[in-house]
Amino acid sequence: MGKRGQSTGETAIIRDSSMTDLATLFRRGEVYADSWSVEVRRQLNVEDTLVGLVTQALNDGRHVVITGNAGDGKSHLLSMALDASAPKPSIEADDRSPAALTPGDRLFIRDAATLDDAAILAWTDAAIANGSQLVITLNEGPLSSLARRQGEGLYEQVREVTHARARGEMMDDPGSVLLVNLAGRQLVHAGFVTRALERLLPAVDPCRTCGDDTTCPRTAGRDLLARSPQAADRLTKLLSLLGQSGLRLTARELWVFLAELFFGWQCPPRGRDVQKLAGWWWSRVFDPATSLGRMISREFDPIHTANSSVDSHLWLGNNERVGVAPEVPLFHPAVIHRRDRNGALKAFAAAKRAWFFLALDLQVEGIIDRQSHIPEYVDLLQEARDEPHRAVQRVVAEINRYRLTVGTGKQLHLSRHHRLTAVTRPSVLAASASISSDELTVRLPYLHEDHGVESAGFKPSKLELSWKQGRGAVLSLDYETWRQLHQPRTVHSDRTQEALDMALDLFIGQAPARPVTDPEIIAVDHNTGVRITVTVRGGRRPEIEVNP
Repeated sequence: MGKRGQSTGETAIIRDSSMTDLATLFRRGEVYADSWSVEVRRQLNVEDTLVGLVTQALNDGRHVVITGNAGDGKSHLLSMALDASAPKPSIEADDRSPAALTPGDRLFIRDAATLDDAAILAWTDAAIANGSQLVITLNEGPLSSLARRQGEGLYEQVREVTHARARGEMMDDPGSVLLVNLAGRQLVHAGFVTRALERLLPAVDPCRTCGDDTTCPRTAGRDLLARSPQAADRLTKLLSLLGQSGLRLTARELWVFLAELFFGWQCPPRGRDVQKLAGWWWSRVFDPATSLGRMISREFDPIHTANSSVDSHLWLGNNERVGVAPEVPLFHPAVIHRRDRNGALKAFAAAKRAWFFLALDLQVEGIIDRQSHIPEYVDLLQEARDEPHRAVQRVVAEINRYRLTVGTGKQLHLSRHHRLTAVTRPSVLAASASISSDELTVRLPYLHEDHGVESAGFKPSKLELSWKQGRGAVLSLDYETWRQLHQPRTVHSDRTQEALDMALDLFIGQAPARPVTDPEIIAVDHNTGVRITVTVRGGRRPEIEVNP
């Protein structure tokens, strides 16, 4: 038995002879299920609600096609489903002749990128002709290539359905096929973090410097996290923020991040408590030395949310008054301040972060909302699902405000640049026509990809604005674009705004313009802030009305 009752099996993840710790396993690039031993795969497996779906299809004799991007977990998902399915004679496609396939066999094409198209199509034709079950994983490149080469057939149908769902359209799987596209999946929305921590925490040991479970931030923090379900939930919420902003977090990236919270820290020799503050996992969550830490802290960090009552008690190290268990170290910043002012500020930051994760009865959503704009964007995505016309008007209002400082959402003003230069951006934009927002619609990519498994993690992270007539450009609005629309438009060189303006120009230029009012021109000078509206009134004696 290891320390604290851990079995040797529980700690094998870290102490296996082929890997010194979990973080090293992934840094070495050993991130594909195909390269793991059966034992490592078992140790690292995180329960996946899609496994049951794929297993059922395998047992029912349906063809199974799993597609997605590199690192999405296609091979791992299929491997776990095959392990759970009823035994069946299987043959893996290779350079042999497809004549090796007999009726009733299961044809397994592990990765379409490892075989040429001709071989895959020959094996596929043989499987269909024999009534054998086809099981294949592939990404967009091989899928498109196979569809073009095959013509009418299975791969063309798979590509058609895959692309339609990627646009947010509802389309059934091809006949006798289970098609799972992992490209739109966010593991942080599928309970991955909590279940991965259950695998990881039993393997956490003290750093080499400490060699003591009771004092090392690694193991002391491990115990606090293991006893606090709300801490794991709040950590998931922060990672979910990144997923909701459009950042796709693969299993590899999540494993590395979680492992780094513990195994990335080494206490300094004879280090004082102040020198170990950065080693507690709640501080490492926001560590700018890691890419996800930088992204999280840029969007939210509890130290930037002031609360006079809580902050004063944290400064004094008063656990009870801030709802934190007595065993949680709050470091007594006031005491440290007597001898080390900078150390006291670091201690307060660590205490504030510990409070956010470990305090009971916190209104976490409200605290996050005070800093991050992502929840507002998530609200827009939800509105696009429930009331698409309201979401359209909301987006149109932002486009009008950004381009012409007009806040209406019922009409999209078809604004144009009057000139383009390489040095400065045009200060004046004008619109001579508008179109009803009823002519626009929104789509949510991958909205219908979950096959009814709501916990699978297929939550939209962007929306697409398009013309109802089904022609012209599509304006893709992810979180960053949504935030850009909320910024004041500048006249200075700004590559980000220039890209946004170009996208808007292309989109607006495709509008099926049909004036719905008397001719009207709206012009705004973003340099001076002056806006003028010129309206031409029809009739026997046309009038021109100018409103500054």
